[in-house]
Amino acid sequence: MIYLLGGTKDSRKLIKKLLDFNYQIVVSVATQYGKELLSDLKGVEVIANRLNQTEMEEVIEKYNVERVIDATHPFATLVSQTAMKAAEEKEINYLRFERVSVELPESDLIIERAGFESALDYLNQTSGRILLTIGSKELSQFVTEISDFNQRVISRVLPTAGVLKKCQKELGISPANLIAIQGPFSRELNKQLLIDYDIDLLVTKASGRTGGLNTKLKAALELEIPVLVIRRPEVDYPQLVTNIQELLSQLN
Repeated sequence: MIYLLGGTKDSRKLIKKLLDFNYQIVVSVATQYGKELLSDLKGVEVIANRLNQTEMEEVIEKYNVERVIDATHPFATLVSQTAMKAAEEKEINYLRFERVSVELPESDLIIERAGFESALDYLNQTSGRILLTIGSKELSQFVTEISDFNQRVISRVLPTAGVLKKCQKELGISPANLIAIQGPFSRELNKQLLIDYDIDLLVTKASGRTGGLNTKLKAALELEIPVLVIRRPEVDYPQLVTNIQELLSQLN
């Protein structure tokens, strides 16, 4: 049995491929929405919850798991670290599956920062309208630390009830400052959003091609709009693969 930690588009592709090869899989995702995206897959047990180390170890024991595959988002470092500890504690193999990063083009319009704090330091030294395309998980930090957030920040988030409730009720973000839409986003759509919202600076994670980084960069650079790219966290994985074929070879 394989215990796969997912929730990304990459992980869904991986699950389907593993099923094609008749692997038995139990999957955990962080949200109910993540579970719904896997509802078309037959014979897969899906757990929708943010599990701590003890709970992951219980999953490993319950399903007689022989290997953990971590296919979570590149920025979900806490989940990855927890999974590594659980696998080590239960003395089973841990394998990290991570999307390939996008090589950033040479341009004075691209600003790189390591981590959210560094990104916020930079943003607080700027003026003009900002488009945040970092998801909703870290939004509270940006709302708290950017004093004029609702005056100049537009946030692009998933159009789920939970996310919208968090943004409006918990964080106090005005509907006028939200773009609730699900990707993938083409270069043309990214470009039009930047134009329609009169954006002066785009903020994104270095989430790879699957995360739409390439189309964001193309759109912004064509409009000569600066892009603040938040680098991926550096994690020392015991074993890392970046494509499905390489992963399958490790399983054989």
